[in-house]
Amino acid sequence: MRRDLEQAKAELERRYAASLAKKTRRSAAIRKAGTVCILLLSFTLLTVGVAIRTPEGQTTLPGIESSAADLENSKIPESSSEEPAETSRPVQMSGSKNLMAGITPMSVTKRKPDNAFITSQMDFAVKLLQQSLKKDGGKGALVSPLSAQLCLAMVANGADGETLAELEKVLGGDLSLEQLNAYLSAYAESLPSTEKTKLLINNAIWFKEGYPIYTDFLQTNANYYGADLYQAPFGKDTLEADLREINDWVNTNTDGMIPKLFDRLEKNTVMVLINTLLFDGSWETAYADEDVVNGTFYSYSGKEQTVEMMCSTESVYFADENAKGFLKYYDGKDYAFAAILPEQGTDILEYVNSLNGASLQSLLAKQYKTAVDVGLPKFKFEYSMNLKPILSDMGMPTAFLEDAANFSKMSSRLLHIGQAVQKTAIELSPTGTKAAAATGVVMGDECESPSVLLNRPFVYMILDTKTNLPLFIGVMTEM
Repeated sequence: MRRDLEQAKAELERRYAASLAKKTRRSAAIRKAGTVCILLLSFTLLTVGVAIRTPEGQTTLPGIESSAADLENSKIPESSSEEPAETSRPVQMSGSKNLMAGITPMSVTKRKPDNAFITSQMDFAVKLLQQSLKKDGGKGALVSPLSAQLCLAMVANGADGETLAELEKVLGGDLSLEQLNAYLSAYAESLPSTEKTKLLINNAIWFKEGYPIYTDFLQTNANYYGADLYQAPFGKDTLEADLREINDWVNTNTDGMIPKLFDRLEKNTVMVLINTLLFDGSWETAYADEDVVNGTFYSYSGKEQTVEMMCSTESVYFADENAKGFLKYYDGKDYAFAAILPEQGTDILEYVNSLNGASLQSLLAKQYKTAVDVGLPKFKFEYSMNLKPILSDMGMPTAFLEDAANFSKMSSRLLHIGQAVQKTAIELSPTGTKAAAATGVVMGDECESPSVLLNRPFVYMILDTKTNLPLFIGVMTEM
């Protein structure tokens, strides 16, 4: 290892933004990582006519006019612990009307992350990564647990019965939807966004013109997630234009990192729910030109690949009997890049499948300060996955079944999830993280300083340093 290490060593323009409840600031950071999670809801129409039967206490919006007038304007109070920050709104689709103008977020009870929430989220993150690897195996994977959680939580607010129970179990374990809303909203709002380390979160809902949708469903998603609501034709002759506008919205809110989310929309599409997550962080300590040298990455397929290895000495190391790793901080230390290298000879897929939320939490908690020599390869990685089979295997198949899904809190019509997709992209460079790949090289001291040379398959994360929860978690197997 030491020999390898010695050889190795030799505007953004100001964005339209997130939501009223989100704190963002102007950013000059030049590195970013973007994800998007989407669900398309399709319906089976069993009644024809203009009369709409609704559950007691529900207000139905059959179109734009009524959607903007049913609720009083009120302003969500700003947290007294935070400085006022500049907020902005995502770019509106050119052919759509933003209907949330009349649905202002109201003050609701929110919960700061605690052990119950962190445990449930870490479990979800590990299971999502494990399921995604079943599809692509040795090709690697990159998922955003937070993006998936926020999108699916919006959907869950329209669910009931067995559909809701399954969503609750998958997303929060023993947490109820009410608890999950309170936790997720508070957690998303608590994530810092600064000039050099920016995190932008956007949520939006599109629904078909004239389609009945309950204001309670919209109000809940406005209260907790600041979701914008748009109306689109979703007609036979407009689907291509609708698709183009939705993809443009995603492209804008991921700063071009996810330029095209969907290839098509089905003719039975009546609702689209989207979350986008954009991370743009500069390293606390950037790499100088002389810190980047040629190195070798030994891929999962057995190939020896030449890479640009970024060499540094970091200050946080962790290890257990199965793996070792390090943290490399972004500016401000609110976020860090974490890499985990299994012991030599351990199959990376077997290692990931051996993990659970508790074991990953335990490993990340074993951090201690020491000089750790790191070799981190420059890499770029893009990933796309169909969430439908993954979420079904994780325990929520009912939401995808036409004859069984229950979204009766969303609309009087029968809805089911017709499509669920997530795409991710990451790039590591000498100045920060954009949406690329990074391989960590840990340089060892002549003494007993630990080292982590990421020259073979490894697990990596961008995590929130207060909770150790991953915003992104992936596996690198090929450069």
